[in-house]
Amino acid sequence: MEMLSFETSPTTLIIVVATSIISIIAFGNESLWRFLALEPFRMKRGREYHALLTSGLVHGSYIHLFLNMYVLAMFGPPLEVVLGSQTFLLVYAISLLVGSIYPFVKYRDNPTYVAIGASGAISGVVFGFCLFWPMSTLLLFFVLPLPAIIFAVAYVAYSVFAMKRAEDNIGHEAHLAGGVGGLLATMAFRPDSLGIFWESISGFLS
Repeated sequence: MEMLSFETSPTTLIIVVATSIISIIAFGNESLWRFLALEPFRMKRGREYHALLTSGLVHGSYIHLFLNMYVLAMFGPPLEVVLGSQTFLLVYAISLLVGSIYPFVKYRDNPTYVAIGASGAISGVVFGFCLFWPMSTLLLFFVLPLPAIIFAVAYVAYSVFAMKRAEDNIGHEAHLAGGVGGLLATMAFRPDSLGIFWESISGFLS
């Protein structure tokens, strides 16, 4: 497993540092926070579509920020090494964009809906990671070992369930849409990734 460093994963490191700095600044600057956040109702009427991407630079709390950056620091470096830094950046951006477009369309007439965070982009990174290392062991909640593919399937199931219940303020739509976006983007840039996935699964089952 690759470690986060400027030498092997400069794009991941830059994203982590830039997102952390901007998020922390925005915690104390409400106008900046609102300018960067995904507010479909305002965006549609003011044609402020920059938030489809900039919403990934702000978070709801220090815990929200830490968890997102921690997951990115785990999954980003190995995927960046395999894809290359420029392609990794494209996968990240596509995941973020796809994860933002879904709630934008769904809530464009809801004046109270606001979404922030890089979860959609990070979900795309996690799904892309699973194409290359589906049986890699992950530590859920830092203690429970799970194969990456089981983690991804459980994550999708939970996101779908949570979307139907809609009892919290977490952007599950962005999580799921971003994950699918990252999966398809990774497959498009690396068509051999699907073969690697099946080979890994077949090797484990045999």
